[in-house]
Amino acid sequence: VGTPSKRKSPQDFLDSFDVSSVSTSAGCYLMRDEKDRVIYIGKAKNLRNRVRTYINAQDSRYSVKFLMRRVAHIDFFLTTNDKEAVLLENSLIKQFKPRYNVQLKDDKTYVSLRVNMKEDFPQLTVVRKHRNDGASYFGPYASAHGVRDTLRQIHRMFPLRTCSDHVMNNRTRPCIYYQMKQCAAPCVGRVTPEAYGEIVGQVVMVLSGRSKELEKLLNERIREKAAVLKFEEAAELRDRLRSLQQMLERQRTVEVPGVEDRDVVGYHMQGRYVEIQVIFYRGGKMLGGRSFSFKQREMPIEEILGSFLLQFYSEAPVIPAEILVPEPIEEADTLEEILSEKRGACKVAILRPQRGEKRALVDLAARNAKNSFREKQLAEKAQVDLLENVKEKLKLRAVPNRIECFDISTHQGEKTVGSMVVFEGGVANKDRYRRFSIKQVEGQDDFASMREVLMRRYKRAIEESDLPDLVLIDGGKGQLNVALAALGDLGIEDLEAVSIAKSRLEERGGRSPERFFLPGRSNPVILAQNAPVVHLMARIRDEAHRFAISYHRSRRVKGTIRSTLTDISGIGPKLAKKLLNRLGSIAKIRELSASEIADVPGINNRLARAIEQHLASAPGAKASGGRR
Repeated sequence: VGTPSKRKSPQDFLDSFDVSSVSTSAGCYLMRDEKDRVIYIGKAKNLRNRVRTYINAQDSRYSVKFLMRRVAHIDFFLTTNDKEAVLLENSLIKQFKPRYNVQLKDDKTYVSLRVNMKEDFPQLTVVRKHRNDGASYFGPYASAHGVRDTLRQIHRMFPLRTCSDHVMNNRTRPCIYYQMKQCAAPCVGRVTPEAYGEIVGQVVMVLSGRSKELEKLLNERIREKAAVLKFEEAAELRDRLRSLQQMLERQRTVEVPGVEDRDVVGYHMQGRYVEIQVIFYRGGKMLGGRSFSFKQREMPIEEILGSFLLQFYSEAPVIPAEILVPEPIEEADTLEEILSEKRGACKVAILRPQRGEKRALVDLAARNAKNSFREKQLAEKAQVDLLENVKEKLKLRAVPNRIECFDISTHQGEKTVGSMVVFEGGVANKDRYRRFSIKQVEGQDDFASMREVLMRRYKRAIEESDLPDLVLIDGGKGQLNVALAALGDLGIEDLEAVSIAKSRLEERGGRSPERFFLPGRSNPVILAQNAPVVHLMARIRDEAHRFAISYHRSRRVKGTIRSTLTDISGIGPKLAKKLLNRLGSIAKIRELSASEIADVPGINNRLARAIEQHLASAPGAKASGGRR
């Protein structure tokens, strides 16, 4: 690591920086501003040559000139080759989150199908994360609805189990899916692991796009079964073949000739906004696509695309054999090598087609990117208009672009917690959500708990200059007064605060309206209940309530584990967690005999008897109706 120069201002830095002091090795460079914040991270095969283009104004692009007006010093990280530089750049971008780099956020709706062929009786499951566990992953699918529709079609054709390992291992007779011929009933030994594995293999062929190969295989199996007079098994295979052919007939309308496993990338730029679209083709069929928005980008599109691809495929469950891109990618050969190692099966090719069918696919992705950009612009304008309406209706001084909402959750004064959710531009920003364990309040006191949460949150916010535009409190006038007093004690009484009282059932029938309490007003503000402002604020309040409840429940469950299971000699938190994961709840464990409990790995007969005796004498044993 080297730091050739550090100066107080960008101009001082440019005037005194000695380019000859920079290494000619491969590596990464971190550009920092006057406040020592990392604002851009780049990579290069030759650091001196790359930095020279910045310092000597050899690069005439406006984005480079714009960046250099903000750079006060540069740090360098040397690597042994350009491949290490590419990987280090990706790691540093995730660590520092520079303002002018592309930062790909986690995509919570990115779904795939997973099957682990190492299991005796594998099941097909929907997953959002790809792990290096030896399982096979298929996708990605454009939406959870799309992948679940595919899953339903698979289960209609192939008798795979749908139950969890715990349910399968504890069944004594087949479930209704066996009667419907949609499960082979491995739970009670109606199918051997070998025969079940053949069914799973056929499912993998469908998901891999080898449907025509599967058609031939099923025809051969039908003839083999008929030849040895196994007509019932032949009929089952015939029905499966017909279902497969019907599905393929519907899919042929979206087939693209000559395309197997391929991702196609397109983009649309407008000012400093970039929209990138990725369209997925698997087995010759379009599975859909995803779009990604990047604002205030200053670097050229070639660098943006290269950084995007590395971040995107570092999290993607499946890497295709071919990736089509609209522009030349910086260090494409190095990126191909990295992705090929990650894919494992064969080499990954990154191609920039100039003409023909492949170019038409890239143009299609670009048109989709432009359409997505327009739709998001319209949605953003609608959100801006809505927040302007919030300002007007709630008599605020400024548009509340960032709203922080708080709620308290407790049960008879035990394990009281607080929650904070954050909405920016009318959209939830879950990275900024916070949970609070109440430490200073004894018993049930929602007002004191709310004060503690607000004091802790905004003491830190003042130190970090990180105040929101509006504080929203779940509750009525009393909760609002507590919030105003806490903000006043912190010296930020000008921070705007509002509370929202939830609609409730009334004794005379009907429901009370959602009511807003504002500072300085004795009566609540009641808006039209179907108004967008009410819907938005109620949605934020409900999200804070959900977040608080989920945290409170998790603390209660952990408390239950500690107080009920870890009180038993020989059981610690890890073994208690294993018991619950394997057997279910405390109530279900209470219903089991000592011999059944002893089937759990790590539990011997002596410990099983101790568990049985302890739960039999614990509170709630009679209510559970467990057998003894």
